[in-house]
Amino acid sequence: MIDRLDIEVKVTVREGAGTEKMAKFLDLNFDVIGKHGGKDPYSKLMASIQRMKELAEYAKKLKGYAFYTHSSVEGTRVAYGLGLKPIITSDDTPWSIHVARLLLPLCNYHIMPIWSKELWPIESSATVQSYDGDITIAWTRKMKLNWKPKYVLVREPEERASYVDYEFNEFNLLAKEFDNLYYAKRYEGFDDMIKLIANSYCVVTLCGSTVGKEACLLGVPTIMYTKGISSMALSVLNYLKDKGLPAYGASSYEELKSLIDRFIREPAIWNTKDKLNRMESPIDYIDQILKQKD
Repeated sequence: MIDRLDIEVKVTVREGAGTEKMAKFLDLNFDVIGKHGGKDPYSKLMASIQRMKELAEYAKKLKGYAFYTHSSVEGTRVAYGLGLKPIITSDDTPWSIHVARLLLPLCNYHIMPIWSKELWPIESSATVQSYDGDITIAWTRKMKLNWKPKYVLVREPEERASYVDYEFNEFNLLAKEFDNLYYAKRYEGFDDMIKLIANSYCVVTLCGSTVGKEACLLGVPTIMYTKGISSMALSVLNYLKDKGLPAYGASSYEELKSLIDRFIREPAIWNTKDKLNRMESPIDYIDQILKQKD
C-alpha cells in the first residue's frame, strides 16, 4: 500500500509482537513505539497506557495526517484525540471483542471481510466497506511457492491474546506422534513464514490465524484447529472452504492427527491462482479513501 500512495507515510510498530522484525524483513522505514504487555491484564494495561503516551508525543505534530491501523486500540485512541482524519481500520477479528469495543466507535471507516459482516459485537457510526477476500490476498496473490515439503509446520497459538483461554496442549503433543514437525514460535525470534509454508506438507494453526490463511491461499493444505476457540472464527474456515481452498477443520486431537498423517502420505499442493485473482483485498478500498479530497 505504501508504494501505491503519493503521500508521506509514517510507520510505527510495537515491540514484542513480531511486527518490528517483519518491518525489518520488508525493509520499511519505521519507528518502534511501545511494547506488548504480555498476558497478565495489569501488565497489558500498563503497556497500553505507556504506548499511548509515547504515540501521542510522536504524533502531536502530524497535522493533516490520516490514520490507518489493523486493530491498534492505542493508535486509534491517540489519532482520535489529536484529530487525525480519517481513521481507518481493517480489523478482521470480531472475536477480539475488547479490541472491537474500544476501536470501532472511534473510526471513520471500517473495512471488513465479508464473512465477518454479521459478527461484530458493537455498532459504530463508521462507514463500513465489506470485501470478498482477506487482507492476506494483498501479498499472497503476488507469490508463487517453490513447494518442496520437508515437514509439518505448526504455528504457536496466540496465547497472550485476550480471546484465548485454552492451553492448546494438543499442538505440543503432536511431537510425540510425528518426527518431521517445525514449530514456528509467535513471541520468540522471527520466521519467514512464507518460506516455512513452502517447505510444509501441511500447516497446523488455530482457526482463523493469519498464517493459516496465507498457507491455504497459496495452495498448501491447512488444518485449522477449532477446539477452544470462539465460534466466530468458524466463519473464516467456512468462507475459505466455500471458496474451494484447501482449508480443513479439526475439532479433536484424533482428527488433527489423522489429517496430518493423510497430508504426509499423500503430499499435494493446490493451484489457487484463479481463485485468488477473483478475491478482493482491502488495500484497494484504503487506497480510495486516502486519495479522496475533503
